[in-house]
Amino acid sequence: MGELLTRVTIWLALGLYAAAQVGRRRPAARTSGAGLWLLTLGCGLYLAHVALAFQVHHLWSHAAAVAHTAAQTQALVGWNWGGGIYINYLFSTLWVGETAWWWLSPERYGNRSHGVELAVRGFFLFMIVNGAVVFVNGPQRWLGVAIVAVLLGAWRPTRR
Repeated sequence: MGELLTRVTIWLALGLYAAAQVGRRRPAARTSGAGLWLLTLGCGLYLAHVALAFQVHHLWSHAAAVAHTAAQTQALVGWNWGGGIYINYLFSTLWVGETAWWWLSPERYGNRSHGVELAVRGFFLFMIVNGAVVFVNGPQRWLGVAIVAVLLGAWRPTRR
């Protein structure tokens, strides 16, 4: 059951994140609205996924998480490196930060610089492509591809 919940929470979280990005396409929705709630729910489910993964797969051991990450990286790219776990920690921090920023200062969040927006989008895209496409096998990979396609559509430039 823990394994199933771990998988379900991440897919729901990523789907909600993508839906939030679609919701942000409307100028009025950049500072409030459904996108904020979708991002918040997605963040909560993502944090539940992290907690479940640490409980179910690593028994709350950072060393076990590093070893697991290294084994996955070795199997996929031939490089025995567990440092990807720190990139996951950064991703967690960024998602929480994005959510908090939008709640605490919606106007500043909605009007942030294009460079910051591109950096955040690029990092999220990198993590989602790796976590939901590259490191996933079977039919779930197509779900990851669909989420990436929704994000790319949501992030396409708008006509002014």
